[in-house]
Amino acid sequence: MKVAVIAVLGGLFVMSAAVAAPHHRLTALPATICDNNGHCIAADAPAPASRGQYTRAAVAPAVDANGNSAGDVVSHNTGARARVGTAYAASFQAYIDDLESNYGARVLFMGGIRPGRCSIYSEHPCGKALDVCQLRRGVVDRRCHLPGRQTLARIAASHGLFEGGLWCDSDYGHAQVGVTAPACSDRADRAYARQ
Repeated sequence: MKVAVIAVLGGLFVMSAAVAAPHHRLTALPATICDNNGHCIAADAPAPASRGQYTRAAVAPAVDANGNSAGDVVSHNTGARARVGTAYAASFQAYIDDLESNYGARVLFMGGIRPGRCSIYSEHPCGKALDVCQLRRGVVDRRCHLPGRQTLARIAASHGLFEGGLWCDSDYGHAQVGVTAPACSDRADRAYARQ
């Protein structure tokens, strides 16, 4: 009887050790090398031809639609987070910091990388866009105290970003890298000039 009890307890000990072992393993994330366009490769991959434009970054668990690693943008006041392309994270972070520190914004939530195909209609899947306090297209949560469209556009531009509130089909609260469509006033000026 004692032998049977010892055998059962021994078996339970071995099984619990086997189950617990995976929970205690820590794995290091490999480093990646990212270019200035947000394209990343593993550090142990062959070096790209133009080595000077690449910087080292830690691999983030999330990736954009192209498989590139993502960087975090964080509100230091509220803790709200979003993921954007690694190459653009610093610009978006500076934008959020500026809004909160100098314009009294309270960033309660943000939206960054989304599933889908990157296109001129949505830069989110490729990590090039960030929605700040947007409830739906062009409508932001009033509790966030975002500045008006023109001021928000100037702030975004000062960080190398474009504010979607400038489009005729306003996307106020949406900032992105580059311009995929001209601002509404630019379209009107060009249409007027053609007449």
